[in-house]
Amino acid sequence: MRLLLTLLAFLPASCAVDSQEGAPTAAKIITYHGTSDASGAAFITDDTFVLAADENNALRVYSTLKPDRPLSSYDMSSFLAVEPDHPEADIEAAAMVGDRIYWITSHGRNKDGKLRPSRYRFFATTLTRPPKAIAIAPVGVPCSDLLRQMLRTPWAKTVGLDDATRLDEPGLKKKDREKLAPKKQGLNIEALAAAPDGKTLYIGFRNPRPFGPFVRKQYALVVGLTNAPSVVEKGARGAFGEPILWDLGGLGLRSMEYSPRHSAFFFVAGPGDGADAFALYRWSGNRKDQPKLVRKIVAANFTPEALMPVRNSDRLLILSDDGSLRVRISHPSECLPGELIDNRTCLNKHLVDPQKKTFRAMYIQP
Repeated sequence: MRLLLTLLAFLPASCAVDSQEGAPTAAKIITYHGTSDASGAAFITDDTFVLAADENNALRVYSTLKPDRPLSSYDMSSFLAVEPDHPEADIEAAAMVGDRIYWITSHGRNKDGKLRPSRYRFFATTLTRPPKAIAIAPVGVPCSDLLRQMLRTPWAKTVGLDDATRLDEPGLKKKDREKLAPKKQGLNIEALAAAPDGKTLYIGFRNPRPFGPFVRKQYALVVGLTNAPSVVEKGARGAFGEPILWDLGGLGLRSMEYSPRHSAFFFVAGPGDGADAFALYRWSGNRKDQPKLVRKIVAANFTPEALMPVRNSDRLLILSDDGSLRVRISHPSECLPGELIDNRTCLNKHLVDPQKKTFRAMYIQP
């Protein structure tokens, strides 16, 4: 069970990151301000990165040198054409190819298992780098039916995509609908990574975690998208490779990136539900190879949701989704209406003032 802190001020200054041999090493925690639910990110320069948070549709640029507030922010709501009544797109992951960043949303239902069309988006932004001022701009047209295209593949039923979505069954009973929540039996995409040549984007699933054909255990699911430029530029139908199944001890994918420095992919694996059991893995990029465990991530109240190789460095920066941390407040008006836990406590993501919202990060040397 996740231990929730009452005060952000009491968050630990370091976390224990267990190596494969079990020897813990201290990892310094950095606190960023301005949002709470870090979900997907990509480095722009050696000391700036762009971040998506899954509770809103803004992309924020942060400096690793001054984490007190975002340098700039770009609201993607209009571009994504989200529904006014349920505008949250639930952006979960990013993958950079040159000066273009691809973004993918969860493609899952809400926590009650209700369909929310705004959550089905695959889109891209273009990046302006220094010496010009850093800027993020949308490019092409968002794709809103990537999942339906995936469901038409010959292997979709084999890996359980149809059972995890049930998109064409609007009359589901409440108990059946609730089972399709992203942290239960429903679909939930949380990882995206570009191959070294930029031609394939690997889509990683937190759920479903299909059972293998011979052994009764759950596998992590990865699917390659091989024509991303055509999808966002021309509205082309997605072309998908055969699914890849990884034995991660029942865990699913939370974040994934390719590191040129290591000539390998790194990814964070975590449970399909809300439990705490995270690990860092390394993958060669050869679909015939199984990933290898680098180390377990044992960090109280730290929920890894985004991983980035640090430019010109051997280190990785891992970001935590801290939306569910409890925060001490001085007055009920500091919390969104109806979200107050008690007169002095509010969830981080429900704070009214964005500047009081925080997320944390730590560097890991794999």
